[in-house]
Amino acid sequence: MAIDWKAVRNGFEAGETARRLAKAHGCNESTIRRRARKEGWERAQDPKGQDGEPEHDEILVDHRDLWKGVKKRLVKGLSNNDAKIGLEELKVAKIAGEVLSSVIRGERMAWGLEEGPGATDDAKEIAAEMARVTVQQGAGEAPFGE
Repeated sequence: MAIDWKAVRNGFEAGETARRLAKAHGCNESTIRRRARKEGWERAQDPKGQDGEPEHDEILVDHRDLWKGVKKRLVKGLSNNDAKIGLEELKVAKIAGEVLSSVIRGERMAWGLEEGPGATDDAKEIAAEMARVTVQQGAGEAPFGE
């Protein structure tokens, strides 16, 4: 199915997000951004809600996508046949998860999506699980006794 680039451009210039346009037209959002830069598309407004702020749903989708990347590294580390490479992947995933958890918590609190220290229990649980399945540096054994 051919992409209707005129409709994509019209939506982009009207302030629609690249993510939503990509889903609606069956292409990658990076392709839309690249084409917009190349062709000099100008936005009438930033992709924001009616109150001038980014839409909360979009913030949550961004966070979910970032966690998917961490999860992908974690799975790659757990499924790697080479224990040394797998362990390195797990370390990267653990560090990325911890940093991402802090960033997401700050953003969600800044946008009023969460309040207080107990609001990030899910992120803390994920970080704790990552810590459980990774081995401390120099511990000498791979996860799950491999």
